[in-house]
Amino acid sequence: MDSYWEQFKTPFLCFAGYSGVGKTTLIERLIKRFKEDNIRIGYYKHDAHRFTMDKEGKDTFRCAQAGAGIVTINDPAHFAVVANDDFKQRTVTHALEQCDCILIEGYKQSPFDKVVFLDAEGALPIPPGSPGIKALIHMGTLPEGRLKDPGIPVFHRDEIDRIYAFVKAHFFNRACPLYGAVFIGGQSKRMGGVPKFMLCYNGMPESLRLVNLLGKHSEKLFLSSRADLDMSALGPLPNCERIDDEHIGLGPVGGLATLMGRFPDKAWLAVACDMPFLREENISAIVRERDPLRYGTCYIQKGHLGFEPMCAIYEPKFILPLYEAMSRRELSLSRIISELPFKYVKVREDDRFNFMNVNTPEEYDVARMKRERETQEMERAKEP
Repeated sequence: MDSYWEQFKTPFLCFAGYSGVGKTTLIERLIKRFKEDNIRIGYYKHDAHRFTMDKEGKDTFRCAQAGAGIVTINDPAHFAVVANDDFKQRTVTHALEQCDCILIEGYKQSPFDKVVFLDAEGALPIPPGSPGIKALIHMGTLPEGRLKDPGIPVFHRDEIDRIYAFVKAHFFNRACPLYGAVFIGGQSKRMGGVPKFMLCYNGMPESLRLVNLLGKHSEKLFLSSRADLDMSALGPLPNCERIDDEHIGLGPVGGLATLMGRFPDKAWLAVACDMPFLREENISAIVRERDPLRYGTCYIQKGHLGFEPMCAIYEPKFILPLYEAMSRRELSLSRIISELPFKYVKVREDDRFNFMNVNTPEEYDVARMKRERETQEMERAKEP
């Protein structure tokens, strides 16, 4: 058993059974359905026998025979990698975790989640109580008295619509819990040294308003901060914990890396404390549009404004490219996002102002007055 699958952050499902029961045919049909739904599906064949993927006499074959541990080849549309076992874990992980989900053929003796195929006589290839059995596929014959767990669905091999709906739901149900984080640790240099997290609108610190917004959609709440930031003036925030950056001087990238390193099995809803017009509907919309199979979900604006990385959801699998980018001193979350399969939520034209950042005292004065006018208008609208 390849134990590295236990650490995979991309959801996978095994299809297990004896040879000749139709595993590959069914997987092929499922792959076509996933592609029609624009879901990036990966396939992994676990073969107990030796295999050959190169032709004797070809350049790559000759170099592999000469001792190259890993051989690659590419054309304008494809690439292939053939490597010895020493390279397997990192190569498989890096390649397949870029997919949204993975179908594995094999591993019937593993504890991994699996769809198990009965043979033509209705016999199971593994004991009925084996761990990880999520569904059974039959060819028309079911043994009486053998399938006692009513919670395990049973499908005929040709019920492709029902099987696809089950497999797709299985992957989406693997979504990790969502934690919320308000990023408050910016240097605030253009604000003249006034900490942005203390800027108030209508008498309330903006950090508190954002904590309240995220609290409606997050299981736990955190403030992402610099260690040297004095937050005593803010006072205690109920049900909210402070986490100081462990990666100093790297901005939001370092803060996010700290959060994801501390809780690697959680997804993160991240917002910045300097967005005073971010509204409840903006938060609820991105949570509603969340695609847990991608690296994350973020807003995207038309024109040169591009991605909005500080009102976004980052899935656990984002930790790997995040740390890789950090090692290259790539400190732009927008650039990292642009190189990965994210789910993009378009900002409506009338919502563009909601994502404005306040960076200077002049911008703060304008935003404060606008927020006060909005509050006054709301109060007048409530009057009889």
